[in-house]
Amino acid sequence: MAKELSENKETPNINFLEYQQELFGIVDDIKAMTSKSAFKKMFGGKKENSHADGSTIASAAEDSKEISKLAGDLRKDPTNSMVRAQLVNAVANHKKDHKLSTMRELMLQAAIPVYLGDISPPLLQVCIFMYRAYLEKLQNVHKQSMMSIRSSVLKNVNMSGVDVSDEQDDANVRNTEAMMMEIRVAEALMERCEEALQVVKTKLQVTLSRQEIEDVTAEGKAAASFFGGGGGDDDKAATQKQNMIIGKSVQVIEAIKQVPLLQGAGLQMAQQLGRIDNKLSYPLVMEGRLHMQVLRYFLLRLENGDRTARDNMAPTYNKAVVAYRKAMKLVSKSNPKKADLPVLTEFANVTHYGFVHRDLMRFTKDGVMALVKLGKDAVDAAVMVDESFQPLQGRLESSLNQLENSRR
Repeated sequence: MAKELSENKETPNINFLEYQQELFGIVDDIKAMTSKSAFKKMFGGKKENSHADGSTIASAAEDSKEISKLAGDLRKDPTNSMVRAQLVNAVANHKKDHKLSTMRELMLQAAIPVYLGDISPPLLQVCIFMYRAYLEKLQNVHKQSMMSIRSSVLKNVNMSGVDVSDEQDDANVRNTEAMMMEIRVAEALMERCEEALQVVKTKLQVTLSRQEIEDVTAEGKAAASFFGGGGGDDDKAATQKQNMIIGKSVQVIEAIKQVPLLQGAGLQMAQQLGRIDNKLSYPLVMEGRLHMQVLRYFLLRLENGDRTARDNMAPTYNKAVVAYRKAMKLVSKSNPKKADLPVLTEFANVTHYGFVHRDLMRFTKDGVMALVKLGKDAVDAAVMVDESFQPLQGRLESSLNQLENSRR
């Protein structure tokens, strides 16, 4: 995703696609470390990634015996996600205030378990807490810098809670316009944190391990989708296990999709599950949902002054449409079942979203017309099963009429 999309070079502290790629690299290094032979471990190899073994944050509290022990344990087994979370908490609580660079490292360390595929409510709470703390610290640092130069742009900035004695330690951004943009985006993202935490606390009732995902993706093809259907008796146990993992993954993705730092891990998870069987529709729906959340993230950036985010909106939306259209090929529009409703209705909603934001998506008139017609076909099929979707059907009919009238 990050290779095809570009981020604003003026806002390095909030470029979460870059952070996602950094996390993927750390996880690759962790996997390489754990797969080393005893011989290589004994005689060494290339220098270890300081992110992989946690030393990048342990160095911020070298005087703590507890932190030294946790860092030592993590060095022995960098895949131990609970130890990593304990290390993050210990370093974060070691002193009242950390530099921005340390907060960034704490945020990345807290996200590593998610990218490894180890997910539980406590691990996710640590991650979202550190993500929020980083955003808060970033705002504070910038507001101090702007206060010190007494810029006139401060009139639109909420200065409450600024600790003027705090060290100004952001060497990445030196102009007030970029600082303002990072402040606004960080504030907007922080507003979503409480909702994300509530989802974790109230709706995420499962744990998911990388081993579970690896097991089902290695077992071969599934005999049924998450929505129902079944194969022969010989396939029943494998199918139940696969559907259980997909069900867990749905909960996990719902919990992390609003956090830009974690969206890359969710997308990777959906794509992994999609490789179980090309007849599974729900991994494609999950992938589409994540792309739509990424799209909303770019819209948030655009609304808060980042004009470069507009360039990412059309390609991101197209990825969502592609995922949903692949899922649409796996359901019947002539004889739909209740299990098909999520695919049909979500695709219809996505096409209506494209209509509403057609200028941002840079559609041609023919392009948006063709897309809305596909959405209308999908919701027509959904209404055959459940009439409660008639309002959505009406919105798409109205959209088509508006497009047709504009062509006359």
